[in-house]
Amino acid sequence: MGEAFRLEFTAADPEAVRLLFDTIGARFSFQPSERGLSYREDRAGDEDVALARVEVIGSYSSWGDTQMFSVIDRTSGRCDWSTRTESGTGIGAPVLITPRSPTLFVVDSLQTSNVYLTEALVQDIAETVYGTENTPVTFASSHPATPRLGRYWSSLTRLAQESVDSGAFEAPLVRAGLTRHLGVALLECFPLTGDQELRTLSMAAQTRRYRIAKQFIDDHAHEPITVDDAARAANTPTPALAQAFRANHPHLLSPTEYLYRARLAGAHAELLNADPTAGHTVAGIATRWGFADPGRFAGAYRAAYGVPPSTTLYR
Repeated sequence: MGEAFRLEFTAADPEAVRLLFDTIGARFSFQPSERGLSYREDRAGDEDVALARVEVIGSYSSWGDTQMFSVIDRTSGRCDWSTRTESGTGIGAPVLITPRSPTLFVVDSLQTSNVYLTEALVQDIAETVYGTENTPVTFASSHPATPRLGRYWSSLTRLAQESVDSGAFEAPLVRAGLTRHLGVALLECFPLTGDQELRTLSMAAQTRRYRIAKQFIDDHAHEPITVDDAARAANTPTPALAQAFRANHPHLLSPTEYLYRARLAGAHAELLNADPTAGHTVAGIATRWGFADPGRFAGAYRAAYGVPPSTTLYR
């Protein structure tokens, strides 16, 4: 994940707007009306995702395409759009613009809340969530699959924009979680080509594997188990279990990382209940939970709980 950025841009010159869009991979012409054009954009993101609020005063038409998956959600004003196969007003529902799909916009006094996701990110999420490989992501329509899913997308966009406003979006973990949610929502809210039933079955299977393996690790972290044991408990190969964790864990932890954190949590719980006057030591507890190097254990513990393990033991 790259560094976060924040950009505010205001222009009344169509050429300046076009140059901005060239910079972000959107190749559009702009033809303002005689009463002029005022364009303002507030954009935040990183190398994979961007969120933008756009405000246009005046009217214009534009034609071009984009290098990213772009979802435009109108909040006020008018936005007529058309591709080679579809058209709409963009009023009351988000609109998906796919890469290299030329689109015509006719805009008047518009405000939108937009989301942009790179092709590489969406492809990676699709392969992880659906268990497919080397199957390019293609959408059957620019319209949401159902009105309810359109409303869900709009609510998720508002949540993401609120994280930008609060500053939370700058935190890598927050941004990673939102990026994944937006990527999965894109795949689920807009109709994909291909067999939806097979995708649903794949998602259900991965969720089942994840839940079984997660519960197995929670129950047996104090024992000498491995990730392979968790995979066997879920009746799946270890690489498939890793994919299931990527598809379902909220922080994208791998099974190995989850087992490590489960054992760290177990050591923390034992330290809380330990009695140093009875001979309990940090090194002894760490070793019982599989941490052979006291220094590495102390560093991991401090990172997770904010204090050295000795502070917990002798509290």
